[in-house]
Amino acid sequence: MADTVNKSFPLQPVSHPTEELKDIIKNGLVSDFFKMERAYHLHKAIGDNADIFNDSANGNFGELFGTVQGAMESEAVLAVARVYEKPGKRHPTRCIRRALDLMEQNSEELPDIIEAYNTQLHLEGFGACTEVVRSVSLGKAQFITLYVPYIRDILNSDEILSKVGRLKDLRDKRIAHNDPAAIVGPTWDALNELILQAQQFVGVVGWAFFGTVYIIDDSYLLSSDAQRPSRALNRLVTLLSQGHGQ
Repeated sequence: MADTVNKSFPLQPVSHPTEELKDIIKNGLVSDFFKMERAYHLHKAIGDNADIFNDSANGNFGELFGTVQGAMESEAVLAVARVYEKPGKRHPTRCIRRALDLMEQNSEELPDIIEAYNTQLHLEGFGACTEVVRSVSLGKAQFITLYVPYIRDILNSDEILSKVGRLKDLRDKRIAHNDPAAIVGPTWDALNELILQAQQFVGVVGWAFFGTVYIIDDSYLLSSDAQRPSRALNRLVTLLSQGHGQ
């Protein structure tokens, strides 16, 4: 019997852990923060100006902007769900838990802590435990050893799990599927709280391993960019109002 030869396929190149972590932060988490915050502010701006959009004297744009609101609700839910997804073996995804796994499994290959002072300051500002704050000065190995389980404990807390559970129910049963069951999704406040928690994580990792500033004085720097569409909408409302003497 002749031997058989299996056709070989070239392995996909594996990125360096530092580059993969940067990709998760920049192209995953930060991107989804932007999408969620943009959706929230645009949704809110439409609601705040509903009377003007519904007014027939202004062109009766209520149905148009109501449709945009619905799209923004779906956008926000999907963005936050991706941030808090659990990575699978076949589809690791760009999420917080994947970043933690990467840090834990590749600590030796990650760079030494670049901005120790600002990393500690950031941790203190958001109430991290003393042991985690002090670990920064002991080097990346000790920091990762304490910081990763600290964040996992937060992710696995009843409060976070409850919010994420409602979020994923809404995503899976209302957005991805047309489930007839009654679904009570998370509030906008809950979505904002989940994003804030994730932004704190990105703030720490950004300072520690890339020297990148994401948060200063407890404020996420890119939030203002996410508000550009809502500011543009408010300018449109001003034009509509001025055009009809409101």
